[in-house]
Amino acid sequence: MKNVFVTFCLAFLALSATAQKFGYVNSAQVMSLLPEVKEANSSLEVFQKQYEARLKAMIEDYQQKGMALQTKVQQGDIAPKQQEIETKQLQELETQIGTLEQEMRQKVAEKQESLISPIIEKLQNAIDSVASSGGYQYIFDASPGNGILLYAEQQLDVTPMVMAIMGVSLPEEEPAAEK
Repeated sequence: MKNVFVTFCLAFLALSATAQKFGYVNSAQVMSLLPEVKEANSSLEVFQKQYEARLKAMIEDYQQKGMALQTKVQQGDIAPKQQEIETKQLQELETQIGTLEQEMRQKVAEKQESLISPIIEKLQNAIDSVASSGGYQYIFDASPGNGILLYAEQQLDVTPMVMAIMGVSLPEEEPAAEK
């Protein structure tokens, strides 16, 4: 009797597993086609260049002051006390440069997060919509390098449906040039 129950349970599990519907999406491909991503990247680049310009100006100032101090020392045109003061000023400027670099990395990461998060949420909503309307229990990410899907049949690809909801399509391929 116990064997019959175990067999029945295994058969039930096998039937319920086959009733599940799976799909996959290449989220990286979808993201690469979204105009919002291109706008976000452009905005992020402008933001980052502003910080880089400030940083570059500080570095140039540091280098000029360092060379001027070195010249004064080599020519013997500076008193030891003044050399100490200017060296300390250079160290403070170096610290400020390091602080600005850290601030830049942090602010750029925060800006990227604020620009990309709504796009990722929009993508997730599109995936949720496809899953709901298509009766999918699982949709995996098949993005090269980041996805978790190692193999799937082509008919399980829901990327075109997600792209349709997102309002994007694959670019037309250029015909191969004839020789």
